[in-house]
Amino acid sequence: MLDPSKGWYSAQELAGLPGMPSTDRGVKKAAQKNLWSSRSKERGKGIEYALIALPDETQKHILGLAMDAAGTSEALPVPAARALPAVKAPGDVVVVRGQVRKSAAVVQMDDGGRAYQDAALILCRAVEAAMAAADCSTKRACAELAERLVAGDARPELQDAALRTYLKPRKDSGLLGGVTAQIGRLQRMMAFYEQGRLAGDVGLYLVPGKKEKTGHDPVHVAAFLFFFCRPTRPPVSEAYRKMVPYLAEKGLQAPSYATVTRIENSLPVTVKYRGRVTGSEWRALKPYIERDVSMFHSNDIWVGDGHSFKAKVQHPIHGQPFAPEITVIIDWVSRKIVGWSVALAESTVAVSDAFRHAQQVTRARPLVYYSDNGSGQTGKTIDCPVAGTLARQGIAHETGIPGNPQARGIIERLWQVTLIPLARTYPTCTWRGADENATTRMLKLLNRKDQGGIAIPTFRQLLDDVARVVDEYNLHHAHRELDGNAPEDEYQARLDRDSIVFGPSDAELAALWMPEVVRTPQRGRVSLFGNTYCKGELVGTLPEGARVRVRYDLHDAARVWLLTMDGVYLGEARWDGHREAAFPIPKMDQLRAQRAAGKIRRGEKIIAEAQAELGAVLDVAPAEPAVPVFDLSMELHGDAYERAEAARIEAEAAARANPLPLPELDEPAPVTPEAEAKAEAKPEAEPFDLSLYLYGDLVDAEDEENGHRPSFKRAAG
Repeated sequence: MLDPSKGWYSAQELAGLPGMPSTDRGVKKAAQKNLWSSRSKERGKGIEYALIALPDETQKHILGLAMDAAGTSEALPVPAARALPAVKAPGDVVVVRGQVRKSAAVVQMDDGGRAYQDAALILCRAVEAAMAAADCSTKRACAELAERLVAGDARPELQDAALRTYLKPRKDSGLLGGVTAQIGRLQRMMAFYEQGRLAGDVGLYLVPGKKEKTGHDPVHVAAFLFFFCRPTRPPVSEAYRKMVPYLAEKGLQAPSYATVTRIENSLPVTVKYRGRVTGSEWRALKPYIERDVSMFHSNDIWVGDGHSFKAKVQHPIHGQPFAPEITVIIDWVSRKIVGWSVALAESTVAVSDAFRHAQQVTRARPLVYYSDNGSGQTGKTIDCPVAGTLARQGIAHETGIPGNPQARGIIERLWQVTLIPLARTYPTCTWRGADENATTRMLKLLNRKDQGGIAIPTFRQLLDDVARVVDEYNLHHAHRELDGNAPEDEYQARLDRDSIVFGPSDAELAALWMPEVVRTPQRGRVSLFGNTYCKGELVGTLPEGARVRVRYDLHDAARVWLLTMDGVYLGEARWDGHREAAFPIPKMDQLRAQRAAGKIRRGEKIIAEAQAELGAVLDVAPAEPAVPVFDLSMELHGDAYERAEAARIEAEAAARANPLPLPELDEPAPVTPEAEAKAEAKPEAEPFDLSLYLYGDLVDAEDEENGHRPSFKRAAG
């Protein structure tokens, strides 16, 4: 079989080819007649003829065979040995025949660019194979291949590669734009092919030449972002209206609104939303980071958070509907709910109760407790470095960044499969995903005196339902992050048994979760929540100005427990009376009173704002006539004042016992001339007569019997 890459062929191989006699004898006669270049075979006997000495038709046929073989071969043919001058390797950009190409290492290649590169490599390999077979120049090999491609005589692989490298087809120029155009493309490809060979990668510069996009004017982009990236989030139209005069003041031409719209669409979200969104919304645009806890064991990291229940239940004290606060603590590694509590509001009491429940169930001390920065999570009762319940157990407390709930997504996602589905089963559901009109109508009914006949769940029912939901989640929930395992199964599989050997006992839990505060005793007394507790031995035991740790029970204010700052037990201090309270006030009652006072203050503020919104209100009701009041107590001497006061009290009692019927207020009777004259003739009443009228007839009778009248003179001074 003829090897087209040899370059020298025997008469037996050439016989029968296009342009050659059909027999080897005829080939030898033609060679002698036309003086073909020949040589002796390298192996064996006989003569071989050079490809360039053969007729053109035969050369084209053999070159076509070489190119076809190169198009289907995976290995590059070895070109003829040439002495290449020592040259410097090209850089990232090369210029050949007026064409500029960037290195594929610095160009962002798309699918079209990679397809062009592969097709160009196929064509260059075919040209190089033809050059090696015929020992001809690049120009001739490119011309032979171009003729075959335009005529459609090349193999399908070469035809397809030529079409993929023909980036700008022309309608009236024929297949591949004609032979001349195809020769030019092949020569440019071979030039970049050789440049890639010098750089060590023959396909390094075989990339499509595209005009680089200059992008938008940086001045226009900066002006747009200056007015667009505001916390008020103005629309594009408003930002454009403001940037036009801004650029005009600086003597710059403003772009069109369409250009500004394209600028907004072309910018990444982290560029155009920087300043428009802050906090958690801004962090949600940043790259996603997933935290790995596969190297930890169960009870190594606990995560706690509070959730305002999305339904109304009956208040355990007054029975009115309210939304309780549910605090949950989960084990991060296994996602198991290890503890929970239900409280009236977020507080350190709720967190402490949930943590106590978690330690009571697991008998473990976590290495790290992770929570938010809420007041309930970071109160001194829990987070104090000396007397905090976590510090006393050696538990590190880590808090998240304020306004960044993504960091606690491990527990924020929990509500959607536990407490929110539970809230949707209640008729008082206030979940934001529910119908807004139905929720508003339900809340209005709850504000009625009869609460609209809605069956409000009780607080006891909520506790039972939360316990049921937690058990179902721990035992049966197929968690996606746990490969479908239940949290309880994962907890047991990842549990380090040695971690619970030295866990807290019941007595230790009772002591641990008694909150502590630091106080300085004054003459054996310490003050706590408005109560005073006394232990006289402190005066002769502690140095002057020494501080103590005061441990108290949330539900019993009759006594407290005192310890030194080093933890040495000093004894109990009993409640010894308080200047502000007649009885000891338990902490829970005090918290309840503080909450009620806060609600009253907020309500008074709302009432004051409502009255202020009404403005000046005119009272159209007729004002009652003012009755003059005379204080005659200093004018009556002796027993007259006592007798007058007793008479007044007796008269008022009689009036209340036998009220007089009110006269009907009809039209006033006409005044006769005789009555008017009598009224004018009546003398003006003296002050003493007025006092007799005010104090009753009994005074008149006594004064007449005694035969004297009281003096109205005041003493000097």
